[in-house]
Parts: sequence; structure tokens; C-alpha cells
Amino acid sequence: MNFRKILQFTLLILAAEIIYALPFVLIRIFRPTFLAAFDIDNKSIGFCFSLYGITAMISYFIGGLIADKFQPKYLMSIALLLTGLGGLVWVYYPSLETLYLLYVYWGVTSIMLFWSPLIKSVRILGEKKKQILAFSIVEGGRGLVAAIIGTIGIIVITAMIPDEDSSKEMLQGAMNKIYLITSVLIILMSFLMLLLPNFGDTSKIISKNKIGANIIKALKYPVVWILMVIILTSYIGYRVADVFTQYASEIYGYNARESAELGIVYSYLRPVVCILIIFFARKANPSKWLIIGFSVMSFGSLLLVFNEKVLHLSLLIPILSALTGTYTLRVLYFTVLEDAKIPITITGTVVGILSVVGFSPDIFLGFIEGYYLDEVGGVLGFQFLFVFLLVSSIIGLFASILFYNSIKSRNKLLSS
Repeated sequence: MNFRKILQFTLLILAAEIIYALPFVLIRIFRPTFLAAFDIDNKSIGFCFSLYGITAMISYFIGGLIADKFQPKYLMSIALLLTGLGGLVWVYYPSLETLYLLYVYWGVTSIMLFWSPLIKSVRILGEKKKQILAFSIVEGGRGLVAAIIGTIGIIVITAMIPDEDSSKEMLQGAMNKIYLITSVLIILMSFLMLLLPNFGDTSKIISKNKIGANIIKALKYPVVWILMVIILTSYIGYRVADVFTQYASEIYGYNARESAELGIVYSYLRPVVCILIIFFARKANPSKWLIIGFSVMSFGSLLLVFNEKVLHLSLLIPILSALTGTYTLRVLYFTVLEDAKIPITITGTVVGILSVVGFSPDIFLGFIEGYYLDEVGGVLGFQFLFVFLLVSSIIGLFASILFYNSIKSRNKLLSS
């Protein structure tokens, strides 16, 4: 890998994780502290996520169409700048209503101009035979960046909150400083993206067809419909992971720092899983590894369902099991676009269509989490949520088997 590609991958990794730090990563790591600092309950933050998700659904689709008409680096640069500017609103301790509007805004800035161009860029850089390697590098790098952000955040919180009985003002001050630092870094990142050369030969990556023709062409691929289910069910696993630090806090008695440290542990797990995938699966059939990923996630979900009442395992065992499967799937579900023979010129359109369905949990999962954790509450509330995760994982497992068999059958027909 030459210096140019290393630079491209590095900037994509940094941009791909830091842009989602404001709406998701920081809350995932510091959820108990965040809720306490701003007097927000699970239903309210769930509503924020749902507003983001509704906006994102529209943005995924439009963004996919845009991504096939312009060079990716310009779209991603604008997205980073606008997202970082939105984060500066945090300095003024926004009201809950303003927070709702902020999540709608982020749903546009971090998705419409960023997501499809990102996936298209990684696919181009990975070339035909190195898709697992390319997506593993980016996903693992994103996990490392998230872990570093969380580590820095813990240092800031430890310095500003010296004891357990801290006032709400102290918690707010600590979280505010973390959001301010992150926002400034995102804005700086937007300018760094402009240093990149164009991604690929324009004539080979920009579609000359009309937008409607690209949509029809994308939907004619049967595997696109199966991939919608695969991404949907795997993303449910990724989003349910947002409550793991809260689970540790409320059920296992972790304090704010201990639960944040747990969040850092599973952030560092993400690059570790990606390294293992590079080692074991980079030359393998990615659709076969989808089956492995869902099997591991299903096993971890099963452990979570029965852990508190029956198994009494260390908290790390079920969480790490579920997350290992989840992170494996995040590497793989876009690598199979090459196996499915999706043309580069409509990659953005296909990613947009897949994302509308696949990432729809951003709309409804916040309400589900809020209901189980606030209305049902306690151990039972978490168990119901983990049953939902288990059912989703099993559906994804069957979809991945169907996808694998579909690709296998098509290849046999082509070779005969």
C-alpha cells in the first residue's frame, strides 16, 4: 500500500468516526453521565435518536443519488464542516427542544452529504479483490478513533469531576468541554478532507444515467432486497449496544467512571475484531462470514437474555460476545457489493437504498429502548430489550444464509 492510499484511508477513518461522535459516540460512552448532567430521561434521548433517524432516512436516499453525481471528497468536507458547526450549539447548554432540532440538523449534515460518498470511496480504494481488507481497515480505524475520543473524555471528566457526589453543574461543565473539543476537531477535519486527491477516474465512478434510471437498475438486483434485511438486523445489534454502559450502571452498580471505562473497553474491541477479520477472512468469501457474524451475535444475545437471572456470568462475557458478532457484521455488509456485481457507478444509489431500510432502527429503536428501560424498568426491562435483540439476530442469520446461497447459485449458473 503506497503513501497516497495510506493517507486516503487515514483521513477516511478519522472523518468516518468523528462526524458521528456528536450524535452517537459520546452518548454511547458517557450515557449515564450525559443523562444525569442534562436531566434527560431515556425516552427523551430516544426521541432525539428517532428524529435523527427519520431525517436520516430521507437523507440516505437523497445522499445516495447525490454521491453518484459528484466527487466524494467535496461532499464529505461540507458534511464535516456543517456537523461541527452544529456541535458548537452545545456550548450554550441547549434546551430539550433545541436538542431535538439539533438532532434533525445532524440527521441531514452527517448523512446526506457523507454516508454514501464514504462507502463509495472505501469500495473504490479497496479495488475488486481487497474489499474485506479495505472495509476492515476503515471499520477498525473508526473503532480506534472512538476509543481514543472516549479515553480523552474520561481524562477530562476525571480532571473536572474529582469525586462521586458531583453537582449537576460540574457534570454539565465536563460534558460541555468534551463536546466543544469534538466539534472543533470535526471542523478541522473538514478542511483536511480537501487535501485528498479525487477518488478514482471521474468517468468510471460518476454515473451518466438519469437518477430514476439508477434507482430502477439498483432495485433489479435481488440481492439488494436481502441485504436490506441483513443490514437492518445487524444495525439493531449495533444500536442496542448503546445501552450496555447503562446496563452496567443500573443493574451491576457501576459508577459513572466504571461504566465509561466499560464503554472504552468495547470501543477497543472493535479494531481488535477488525484485525482478526483481516487475518482470518480477508481472502475468504465475505457472504460466508456474514453467517459467522450473525451466529456469534445470536449467541451473545442469548447470554444477555439469561445472564442476570440464570447464568450469572461476568458482565464482559455476554457483552463482548454480542459485540464481536456486531462488529464483524459492520465490516462485511458492504463488502458483498462486489460479490453481488453491483456497478461502481451506482454504488451511491444502492447504498442509499440499502441504508433507508437498513438503518431505520434510528427511527424506532429509541422508542423501544425508552419504553423497556423507563416503563418496564429494572432487570426485566433490559431482558425484554435483549430478547428483541436475539430475535433480530436470528432473522439476520437466516437472511445471511439466503444471501450466501443466492450468490453461490448465481456463480454456478455463470460458470456453467
